Amino acid sequence: MNRTLRQMILGADLLWIVVCLGIVQLLQSNVVPRHDTLSHSIYVSTMTFAVILWTGLYFRKDLAGFCRGWYLPAVFSQVIVGVAYLLGCLIVFRLIAQHYYSGLALVYLACLLPTGFISIRCFACWLVKSRLHRRITRRVVIVGSGRIVRELLVKIARHPELSMDVVGVLCPSDTESSNGDLGLGPGTVSVRTLSVLDLMKRQNVQEIIFVEPVPPGQETEQLLSSCRKAGLKVQVVPQRYELYLSKARLTEIEDVPLLSLEEQTLPVLGVQVKRATDFVGAAFLLVLCAPLFAFSAVLLYWHKGKALRKELRCGKNEVSFWMYRLNIDRDEANLQGHERFLVQFSFTELPQLFNVLRGEMSLVGPRPEAPQRVKHYSLWQRQRLTVKPGLTGLAQVHGLREQHSSEEKVHFDLQYIFHWSLFLDLCLILQTAWTLFLRLVQENRLAISPLLKPMPRVNLEIGEIWNADSTQSGAD
Repeated sequence: MNRTLRQMILGADLLWIVVCLGIVQLLQSNVVPRHDTLSHSIYVSTMTFAVILWTGLYFRKDLAGFCRGWYLPAVFSQVIVGVAYLLGCLIVFRLIAQHYYSGLALVYLACLLPTGFISIRCFACWLVKSRLHRRITRRVVIVGSGRIVRELLVKIARHPELSMDVVGVLCPSDTESSNGDLGLGPGTVSVRTLSVLDLMKRQNVQEIIFVEPVPPGQETEQLLSSCRKAGLKVQVVPQRYELYLSKARLTEIEDVPLLSLEEQTLPVLGVQVKRATDFVGAAFLLVLCAPLFAFSAVLLYWHKGKALRKELRCGKNEVSFWMYRLNIDRDEANLQGHERFLVQFSFTELPQLFNVLRGEMSLVGPRPEAPQRVKHYSLWQRQRLTVKPGLTGLAQVHGLREQHSSEEKVHFDLQYIFHWSLFLDLCLILQTAWTLFLRLVQENRLAISPLLKPMPRVNLEIGEIWNADSTQSGAD
């Protein structure tokens, strides 16, 4: 992420914390006798503690708001969970100092802090998308073809804070052109290898990204070397980049780069905390939803003779288990009445809370899939089976459902595994609640649309694809 923008957001956050604590101090001084109000030293120590704590959370949990692309529900959930952590720690700090916050003061903080933090991030998003910010964008060219180029274009489009403007894609002529594949339209400009650099100079290109595999040979090496000599920033997307969806560690042995690819699993303590959270959360949700669940089960038993259905799924370490659902065909075209309501808000999945209590599933995790799908997994996709499946997950809050391919979902599932924390679980639960709210306000919607669109329209200034002819030489 843009370092300057990240620091500006943090600075605004810390200033807002100071302002909020000052407002609470003033409000308390008006309603509480003077001898019960905070002394100046306690106020300063509380403010210092809050600033240090939020700074740690900000960097540890990447609370700037652009972690996986700008998505308001994700920003909202991160801020809410972060404020909950902050308020909890402030309460403990004040108890230790034997100075207590009144209930009214906590309400003020619980309202003011998230409102300000979310407003700061929305303003930052507007700023990076504004015309003023576009003047300082880096003009980028991508060299490569195929699926990884498509994914890179999608990710760049989702991250305006990177200040990257893709002005073209160089597709070597001896590879698949991928015009239709990339979704960029039929227009191309054919350029010989020795003319590529001149063309990029005329378009003020400042950065070039090579997506492996690139064609081996002298032409590619010459292009890379010429770009570096011309002052262009050169970056490389490794061919097997999926192997290090977590942050790869780069080390060197006498200028020979080594990428550390370690097996990623949940820590032992994390597994225990997650299991305790799952049990408590599932029990609470079952009690909360018991009237709806009982009413739905009685209706389904009355009309269909069976309230529940069970489906075989693969869990952790590929161990099979029976997953429960309400006896409703969710793929039926004309669902009516209470069945449509249950499907629309995913209440058909409520019986899976019993799977959570039994330890077969978790509240948050990759959605379980049938053995028929799992047997076709690649070794890379099988990594999603190292944790318990969940009721909801990172792929689901991004709009991916059972009808989407396993390959689409596994990117999100592995990100979840590699970056798991209780903080992330709470954020995903809040985002799931946001998804259900969207279904409430948007009629005739049985599923939200995916956050990741198939392909954004990229405003390329030189045709739609640049075709670098690696088999010819000479000036154009």
